[in-house]
Amino acid sequence: MLVLIALFAITASIACARATPPQYPLWPTGFKTEATIVAFDEENQPHTHRSVFYYSYTNKTSSGRLHGQERHDHFGYCYGWAVNQPSCTILITDNVYVVANNLCCLAMPGNYGVPIGWLKGATWLGIEQVHGKTVDHWYSHEHEYWSEVNEPFNGVRYSGPNFKTPRQFTDYDVWQVEPQNPSLFDLPKNVDCSQPCP
Repeated sequence: MLVLIALFAITASIACARATPPQYPLWPTGFKTEATIVAFDEENQPHTHRSVFYYSYTNKTSSGRLHGQERHDHFGYCYGWAVNQPSCTILITDNVYVVANNLCCLAMPGNYGVPIGWLKGATWLGIEQVHGKTVDHWYSHEHEYWSEVNEPFNGVRYSGPNFKTPRQFTDYDVWQVEPQNPSLFDLPKNVDCSQPCP
């Protein structure tokens, strides 16, 4: 009987621990990851493509303050920009720029990349299984994010609106946590990128 009571107490404590929200995950200050993205366009048509995502959290920005910088290299789809071109880069530094062959334009003025604590205040929805990994599921303002329970630096999936896309699903590969070369976030040289994107 004592064994059953002890087993019940242990099971109950594990269940309670799993029901307790963990601390929200902070992103590393520098990382690179590849991903498979399914982006739905305004006609709700899916566009599956590959992407490489570079991230840096730095004070080497135009404001001199700490900001996130993002670079997304997309292969096979560019969210309605760079039409008929097989790839493009979306830079999020102090503005959002779209860079492709014979194109460099300003998509959204006054936008930095997300900070490392962008999930602060997010609602924890519980523990789930995604791609065979045990993950914490987070929700914040139409954005969902899944991070590994035992490796909170590792993002597994993201879902939310993005640019011209009402909804996209991003499944990340392994995150390579390390500082990123600052030149990755530079605009092309001798090119005017100040005109609004079409």
